[in-house]
Amino acid sequence: LDQVQFGSSFSEASMDKRRKTDEGHGHGHSHGYSNSYARPARLPVTVLTGYLGAGKTTLLNYILREQHDKKLAVIENEIGEVSIDDALVEQKHQDMAEELVLLDNGCICCTVRGDLIQTLHNIGKRFASGQVQLDGVLIELTGMADPAPVVQTFIVDPEVQRSFMVDNVVALVDALHGLEKLDESKGDVSKGTACAQIAFSSTVLLNKIDLVDQMQLDQVKKRIKELNGAAEIIPCQQAKAPMAKLFNVGCFNLDKVLEEQYMDESEFRQFYTPKMDKSVSNVGVRCEGQVMMFAFQQFLDRYLDKEETAKDFLRVKAVLNIAGSDRKFVLQCVHMLRNQGFTEPWGKTEKRENRIIFIGRGMQPRRLELTEGFKSCLQTKPLRFPVGTAVMAKTGAGPHDWERGVVVRQWDECNAYRLKLQGGDEVHAPMDMDCFVAKA
Repeated sequence: LDQVQFGSSFSEASMDKRRKTDEGHGHGHSHGYSNSYARPARLPVTVLTGYLGAGKTTLLNYILREQHDKKLAVIENEIGEVSIDDALVEQKHQDMAEELVLLDNGCICCTVRGDLIQTLHNIGKRFASGQVQLDGVLIELTGMADPAPVVQTFIVDPEVQRSFMVDNVVALVDALHGLEKLDESKGDVSKGTACAQIAFSSTVLLNKIDLVDQMQLDQVKKRIKELNGAAEIIPCQQAKAPMAKLFNVGCFNLDKVLEEQYMDESEFRQFYTPKMDKSVSNVGVRCEGQVMMFAFQQFLDRYLDKEETAKDFLRVKAVLNIAGSDRKFVLQCVHMLRNQGFTEPWGKTEKRENRIIFIGRGMQPRRLELTEGFKSCLQTKPLRFPVGTAVMAKTGAGPHDWERGVVVRQWDECNAYRLKLQGGDEVHAPMDMDCFVAKA
């Protein structure tokens, strides 16, 4: 945690400051960005917190896409050996943020607080000097972060206190896995991160409500209220919440939060100990090369297909270079749930680097098998059969289910071969292995 560095330096992002015209609908108000700018005395800060997989990055992307009238400084915090979240923040939305800073290899809730203070000092100075025009700051914490020490930052540092105010602490809760995460801390105080995130929030977004029935939804709401009776609970799907409930609401009240926790401000300043789940570790892999889709999905199945093993994998995140595609493949998993698909194309000069991180319990003993298992999914040799080659294609599960055919295309729809059989049908061979395709 003490080796924190900036994943990206401060850089100006072009903002569309043009006033949208009223042509065609005959009324006098404006839409979107305006040339007028009213400088706030102190920049309001919205803190996004929530356990691993609750939907924080999804919410961040939604905010950057949906809000049209605010210029935000965005600070992302990530813990792990491999940085992923900067790639998951959609590039086309980054131009809506005035600053995008990644605090990498550490967790804001611990010793990184000093680094966070320096980041805020830099933003505050640029804002005060007029170098940047900002309406607020958005901080996305890692899923393992207790937000309380971040809140402390805004009351213990005089310079930060002069320039910023905590406007809202938004905690995302996964309706499907929420009770399980909250109940973990009952028997083990060291696993109380999820509870602390709710306890220090002013707004709770109860996400993924479409994945549970009404009874489970009511149970999660009741548990949230037991932890923090003052927070407003907003049910949502795909982290979509009204912008008016998130920004410039002035709903974070430290005294009210501390009252719920039976503490006063002096005790909070001096004695509060961050809640960190020390049983959670991570394994990251970063390498170049093309990933074979079929092999990769089989590799994931080993860990995520059965609840017995999937329960240890709190989060799996990846951005991959898939063989047969010029687009980035993005994966986000929470236990057995997978959200995956192709996104934007790789840039012409962009390094096609694979990045994947496994976060959960028992990751360190699995380090070698996870690292070698992922790298075994890389395509390291040229395909054996050129287009036009006669081959034998595996067409069924039986030992004699083979048919003659010919290669009509290599790397078709992320499969190694597209084959045309003698009967006229076309099939795929997902990998260049004798169990799928062999020399005729």
